[in-house]
Amino acid sequence: MQIENKEFWEIGDVIEVQDRNKAASNHELFLFEKAKLLFGSIDAVNTIKIFGCGTGREVNQIANFFNPNKIIASDISNNMIEKCNKNLTEWKINEITETKVINAKDYKSDSIFDLVTILNSMLTYVSEKKDRTQIFNNAYQILKKNGVIIGTVHNQEGTFLKTMYFKIKNLFSFYYGDKVGNRMTGYNGYKVEGYYYAKKVLFQDLQNASFKSIEIYSLDEYHQLIDIKYNRKKGYNNLIFVAQK
Repeated sequence: MQIENKEFWEIGDVIEVQDRNKAASNHELFLFEKAKLLFGSIDAVNTIKIFGCGTGREVNQIANFFNPNKIIASDISNNMIEKCNKNLTEWKINEITETKVINAKDYKSDSIFDLVTILNSMLTYVSEKKDRTQIFNNAYQILKKNGVIIGTVHNQEGTFLKTMYFKIKNLFSFYYGDKVGNRMTGYNGYKVEGYYYAKKVLFQDLQNASFKSIEIYSLDEYHQLIDIKYNRKKGYNNLIFVAQK
């Protein structure tokens, strides 16, 4: 069943899947550590903006790691935010966290944040190039000088069938243009249009938004860094990134 992005994230069983896992992944903790290195100290991270917070899993993990004074977490889904607010109260971080229902491309603010996060491969569900560009531009604008962005996206390279699908599609990039990375995604029987990044395109999008000190790793490359074997035959091989204003 094909549906629109916002409609997908309002569905109860989709929210239930998102709410199952409460832990941070190893590659997210790696990104947290990378951000800390760019700041020089966790004490420098006082204000954090979280795009695509879902039911709040990473809000809790980010709060525990950075111990900030203020978090603003937003999501496109009313129902996700409702569940998120319940979780934040249970985790006793509701007093430092403000939630908003808003599309990331429409979020505006003064340059008040030390850290911006776009985790959970949120950008995978932003199928239009102009909207992804706007989100990166928004992230840059709301960061303080030397502020940091971290995030994850789906990768065009991974399992054999996925890799071949995008290799063939890239042969016809003259026809597909910006939509060469588009593909149907979703779960629980629901289909929604998504976007899978090539590493060089992700680098270019971050650079075009004026970010510097850009680092991008596939999960395969990340696991090589920590000397752990990664099975691309089964793994998503997502791209993870960190950059600075």
